[in-house]
Amino acid sequence: MEVRDFGRVKVMLGKKNGKYPYGNSILIDDDVTALIDPSLMIREFHQELALPRIDMVFNSHYHEDHGVGNSLFPDAPLYMHPLDAPALRSIDVLFDCYGMDAVSTEAWKPIVVEKYFYDTRDHIVEFTDGQVFDFGHTRMRVMHTPGHTGGHCCFLFEEEELLFVADWDLTWFGPVYGDATSDLADSILSLNRIRDSGAKALVSFHEAGICEENRREVVTQYLDIIYDRERQLLEFLAAPRTLDEIVKKRIVYRKDYSNVVWIDAVEKNSMALHLQLLLQDGRVEWDGTRYVRCSS
Repeated sequence: MEVRDFGRVKVMLGKKNGKYPYGNSILIDDDVTALIDPSLMIREFHQELALPRIDMVFNSHYHEDHGVGNSLFPDAPLYMHPLDAPALRSIDVLFDCYGMDAVSTEAWKPIVVEKYFYDTRDHIVEFTDGQVFDFGHTRMRVMHTPGHTGGHCCFLFEEEELLFVADWDLTWFGPVYGDATSDLADSILSLNRIRDSGAKALVSFHEAGICEENRREVVTQYLDIIYDRERQLLEFLAAPRTLDEIVKKRIVYRKDYSNVVWIDAVEKNSMALHLQLLLQDGRVEWDGTRYVRCSS
């Protein structure tokens, strides 16, 4: 595993820069030690890594790949935003948050338990936007950046000028807002907040890894994918379309992935959020069965 040091903050890079289902985790090796988003790599290489005793575990949000290693540290308190914490107290709440249909839920639930080691936590310490944690020589500020999930958070190390952006992962795929708790308007606001953070290094959980060059441009390009999806949707709505037809267009996923059980749910939830904003703006109309682009 490649490790990049930013003082006492260590970026632990997963396979292929944290390509799903792997991820890039953060170790804070200080007087108080902490892990942020213990990934599948942390679990697979736990013995070889010889980590120090972990005093605190942080999850940026409730998605299964961000807490794969939580259960390795049963004595360390788990910290999360209060909007996402209930999903780790109950697997039924987790799947309500995912917003999948019954068939997808039935297929995915055992995988979350067996492959991603989902385990409930009765006691979770909840933090708030702007809260600062002091680990001895290192200070970390919570940035609530909702949209991906309701309680998604980034973590800013101000002295090191490093921002862990978690699942705002700056990849070619673009922002993901496909859960029942997701919000498109919040996604845009959160990405603007990240772009304006002033951090000199952005660390994503997936693929982009460590971004130190052209940071504002990278975030802008990532944000622009939202507006490109909107443009494609409006073009498709030149003729009346049902939501099912819009889902099959695959504007988010770009193509079908036969091994992705949640693809319809993510596509549907994402397009519903776009349609909601377009209806509010008066750029799309609903005739009771289909959506169509307004002529004026």
